[in-house]
Amino acid sequence: VLLDVRNFYESKVGLFKGAVPLNTTTFRDTWGAFEEALEGVPQDTEILTYCTGGIRCEKANAYLIQEMGYNNVGALKGGIVNYHQYAQDKNLTSA
Repeated sequence: VLLDVRNFYESKVGLFKGAVPLNTTTFRDTWGAFEEALEGVPQDTEILTYCTGGIRCEKANAYLIQEMGYNNVGALKGGIVNYHQYAQDKNLTSA
């Protein structure tokens, strides 16, 4: 499961293919959005998150692990900002 933990107006700019946007207005809305987005998803499912700079993912992933019991959680290191720089350095283009 690939989760976009940015706010709805950030997600409107673009998503990674296959990502599920949480469509939140503020970060406080994230916890309820997780409950909805992950309803029925087994605890051992691989969950990857991304955000703008990586900070929200750190907090979000801690919640997924500590409060929701998921045990296979990761994040895009440095968020989209870091990925953008990586893509530029490697001359990658979006599809």
